[in-house]
Amino acid sequence: MHCDLGYCLLYALAGVGAYAAFLFLYECGRSPVRILWSLIFPNKDPLSVRYGPWAVITGSSDGIGKEYAINLAGKGMNVFLMARTESKLKEVAEEIRSQSSVEVKWLAVDFSKGPEIYDTIRRALSGHVVGILVNNVGMAHQTPMDFDRLLKQDLLKSISVNVQAAVMMTHMLLPEMKRRRRGMIVNMSSAGGLFSMPFGSIYGASKAFLCSFSTALSEELRGTGVECQLVIPLFILTNLTKHMKTTLWWSALASRVDHFTKFAVFTIGRTDLTTGFWTHGLELTFLRLVTSRIVTRGTYIALAPVRNKLYGKT
Repeated sequence: MHCDLGYCLLYALAGVGAYAAFLFLYECGRSPVRILWSLIFPNKDPLSVRYGPWAVITGSSDGIGKEYAINLAGKGMNVFLMARTESKLKEVAEEIRSQSSVEVKWLAVDFSKGPEIYDTIRRALSGHVVGILVNNVGMAHQTPMDFDRLLKQDLLKSISVNVQAAVMMTHMLLPEMKRRRRGMIVNMSSAGGLFSMPFGSIYGASKAFLCSFSTALSEELRGTGVECQLVIPLFILTNLTKHMKTTLWWSALASRVDHFTKFAVFTIGRTDLTTGFWTHGLELTFLRLVTSRIVTRGTYIALAPVRNKLYGKT
């Protein structure tokens, strides 16, 4: 009797382990499998035909947004650039025009201003058949900092840029995409949205919102002809993150922004969930081997000395 009970317990534990292994492999492998499937059975229509002729990229004056614009233009998409600094937008527009024979337009707009900007954006986009919307614009405070040290105006700006911009841009353009039964929403989140971020709590929470929002929206859009892709990169060397290069040990694993974005654009239409770059996929697989609580604690241990040096212990 005791022996039978022991075998039953052993088989039960083996079953739980097999189920856990299946879930882990599914989460880590479904995106690579979809990409591989798309290579075996490719959709040969160019992005401009599959989704529509114009791509709108927010936060496109530098970094990831700029590279998205360059790569989408290289694939024959007309690009509409949006960012805060007019001079940078003009430079990016000229660079794209010198490399690609596509239309390039731009609008200088500060997404931290809140709801007041979206009527201006709607008017600027009127008459453009937008096939791809890349919600890329984002902001983060420059150093690891306790939540209560952040200024109220900076909190409101973070919410306006990291959350409200994606919501309002999607709400603006989605109805027309659904009417045409084609379109793509690309939401740029972060691995910081999967694991809580001490000393970067508002940034991580805003990226967690994008993860939830995008996953739900992707399911809502089934059968409409419109797709939503969630991009969850790890560390990329951009103007947004360059100040962290000397403070985070995992910055040694960082990707160049041009390498990352070229691959991320390649995944459009191939998978609804991606880290954007194959090395990030490997890194995220490793992080998923441990609990989110351990990752959170590790982030605290890595950033606390920097916070203490800058602001003192609290």
